[in-house]
This record gives sequence, C-alpha cells and structure tokens, in this order.
Amino acid sequence: MESKPGKATFTIGHQVTRTAFGIVEAAQSLGCHADTLRRKANAGELKTIRVGRRVLIPASELQRIISGGL
Repeated sequence: MESKPGKATFTIGHQVTRTAFGIVEAAQSLGCHADTLRRKANAGELKTIRVGRRVLIPASELQRIISGGL
C-alpha cells in the first residue's frame, strides 16, 4: 500500500496490539455476561473509555480483572 501524507497505513503481516475492547467482546473473553460488566462500570468498579456512544474497556483493566477477579 502506498503511503500518503496524513493517511494511516496498514501493513498485512504485522500484529496489531489492541488497547481496548467492547463490552460484549470483553465479556466473552472473561466468560461472564455483558450486563455484569455494565453494572461494574456503572458502579465505578470498572474503568471504561467512551468513544461517542461506544463504551470500551481498556486492555489494562481486563488484565486487572484476570489477575484479581471481578
């Protein structure tokens, strides 16, 4: 892919590290229900990032949950 000034490029073959996950995707990874994560987020027990209407859970927060549980 030709690089143009001001444009992001994507190179196939390189691993992309994710920094945040959607609620449903995070719940599937943790083996719990998405509503459980929503309740924890609303109670302030789970850090989230808002991007428009979308709520994301940082990867560091998922690692914290895996290490210490909900």
